[in-house]
Amino acid sequence: IKDQQITKKLSNDVDEMEKMLNEYLQFSKSSFTEKSENFNLTILIEEIIKKYENKNILINQDKEVYLNGRKNLIKRCLNNLIDNAINFGNSIKVKQQKIKKNILIFVEDDGPGIPESEYENVFKPFYKADKSRNQTKSSVGLGLSIASDIIRSHGGNIELGKSELGGLKIKIVLPV
Repeated sequence: IKDQQITKKLSNDVDEMEKMLNEYLQFSKSSFTEKSENFNLTILIEEIIKKYENKNILINQDKEVYLNGRKNLIKRCLNNLIDNAINFGNSIKVKQQKIKKNILIFVEDDGPGIPESEYENVFKPFYKADKSRNQTKSSVGLGLSIASDIIRSHGGNIELGKSELGGLKIKIVLPV
């Protein structure tokens, strides 16, 4: 193609499609190969947050909460959610608590949030919410879809809502 502008656009589209496919294939592969194990969720969350070296992430969690599940998938889910919170907000709050036979995990930020009318759509693969929450070109629209699939595969539920910080609040409920 002689037109350099068209060539660049096509190249960018191909790169984005390749990234989408690679991310989805990586998720699919790990979903089938990883075995369930009993692990300390409290320590896993602490390790994830420590990795970010971000003083704007507040953590509040119960000690010694164990989950029987696929640890790397739970880690991927939480990384996706915290990455989103960091990309769109300045202040992030992560809370984990065990109530009766459920583990609750909240990830909140002070970013622009997602309109309530989009709550259901953002869990669809490759769907990107409105522009206010979609500033990063690196997003391929799989993060929340993958997070939702992981939580549901563990018998749990994931919901979106309005954060007390002003942005998005994600609530995960996992059975013990």
